[in-house]
Amino acid sequence: MNFDGRDMHRLKLMVDRELPDGRVVVINDSRENAPVGVLFTSLFAEDVERHGDDFIQKTAGTSVSVALRLESVEWFRKSIDVVPSGHNAAVRLSGEGLAALKAHLTARKDGRLVFLGSE
Repeated sequence: MNFDGRDMHRLKLMVDRELPDGRVVVINDSRENAPVGVLFTSLFAEDVERHGDDFIQKTAGTSVSVALRLESVEWFRKSIDVVPSGHNAAVRLSGEGLAALKAHLTARKDGRLVFLGSE
């Protein structure tokens, strides 16, 4: 496995899409739950390439500094206090960087994943 800096984040949410109400669907790609109130400080993308039976993720472009706070989590139609590790949820974010996040989602090409990371 090539170390490319992406594992430096304590919490890492993959952002899938924006919902009509402004929330985003995320997948918690961390080894721990992401609690309401956590501050995400970086926005970055990774390209996924297939090499035989292996999938390799490589950083795409540069990381953008953001200050996005996790305000609420809806998981299986319930409001809860965390995005459980390994699960997806609809979340509301607030703070600096929402426009950059939406721009990344809009411009995303096939095979590119968009992430939020906390330190």
